[in-house]
Amino acid sequence: MSMDRTPAHLVDMLGFTQELQALASGLSCAEFVSQRILCLAVEKLFINLGEAAVRVGADSSLYPGIPWRRIIGLRNILAHGYEQVAHEILYQTIVQELPAVNASLGEALQSLGQ
Repeated sequence: MSMDRTPAHLVDMLGFTQELQALASGLSCAEFVSQRILCLAVEKLFINLGEAAVRVGADSSLYPGIPWRRIIGLRNILAHGYEQVAHEILYQTIVQELPAVNASLGEALQSLGQ
């Protein structure tokens, strides 16, 4: 019997977005970028977020408010080191884009009764 893991992956994604937001909370971009260990932790959380998004698979089409390709694409860049990581961009992503992703994930989970 196959178990639908989509709700669990969405919960994981929500947790990662919330943790990313908490890590950047109260910091300016300059403060954020100056903390190497924090930046490395953020990279790992973005990789985890993207990996959970990959695992949602075909069900992702049920939740068009979530930028699946961008999340997975960022994961690929970070995981495979295609280019130098601009931590300023990661900070801006957390501050400007993750609140909407977080809200969309919450709505998706609510639609599933989670």
